[in-house]
This record gives sequence, C-alpha cells and structure tokens, in this order.
Amino acid sequence: MESRNFKINSEESNLESFIKNELRKHAKRLRGRYPAFSEIVNGTIKTLKIKKIYKLTKDLKDFFLILTNNYSKKPKIKYFLGLSLASQSSDLLVAIAKNFAVENKLKLIQYSIYPKTLRVNLFIIKELKSKNEYSQWTKILKEYKKFFKKELIKIKNLVENK
Repeated sequence: MESRNFKINSEESNLESFIKNELRKHAKRLRGRYPAFSEIVNGTIKTLKIKKIYKLTKDLKDFFLILTNNYSKKPKIKYFLGLSLASQSSDLLVAIAKNFAVENKLKLIQYSIYPKTLRVNLFIIKELKSKNEYSQWTKILKEYKKFFKKELIKIKNLVENK
C-alpha cells in the first residue's frame, strides 16, 4: 500500500515539475483577483479559490492553466487545463457544448477571465492529474474547438437562409 501512495505522489510531483519547467516557460501570467469557482463532490459544493491563471502561448491559442487551492489537504494545488470556447457566453453556446462535456467528463463553466471587462467567457476545463494527460487533452480540446466553430457556422447559415 505504501508503494501505491508513493506512485501517486511521484505522479503529482511529475506534474508539478512539468508545469513549472515546461508550461510556465510558454505562458503569460494574468494579473488580478479572480472569483472562485466550485465543483460538486459527493453531493456537496466545494469552493476552489483561484491561486494563479496563466494564458498559454505558442500553438495553444485560447488555452489557460488554472491553479486552484484544493479543499482537501493533498495535493495542495489542483491544476486545470481550460479552453475558452467563446469570449461571450450564452445559453445557446452552453447547449451546444454540453453534450461533449458530459460525454468526456469535462466541466463547462461560465467564468470571467478578465473581470474588468464584464464579459463572461465559456470555458471547458479538465483537471490534470498527471503529465501524460496534458498532451492527450490538448489534442482533444483543439479538435473540439474546431467542431464547435463548425456548429456555430451551421447555425449562422441556417439563420441567414431563412
């Protein structure tokens, strides 16, 4: 049982070192105070206070790395990979994105990444638990962003043709 705990802890430290050494090199830290967001765990709402937010650069346009304080003791920090699907969220956009989020066990949140602008972005986020998940989820989320845009174009064309 101890070896199992050691394996989990080494995966966590692997992820931490990957984020510190690789992701932060190609990321811009966003300044300011951010409101917390919450998640439902065993029927109770747990609040996750935002520690830092990084906007990823290079080929990861519209991707964000969100660091939150964990409500449980271990690990101290939770890491979320987030993709901004829309800079202005609406019920229609949420309805389009909802099925994909549910199928892939992702979280869909409406969150103001730039609080001073009063715009609420639509984010799809995934908690990262190991280094290996990062590349897998970036590929999946990039493909979904393309699909999401195609769906919006279809709806736009339907409205214009009527």
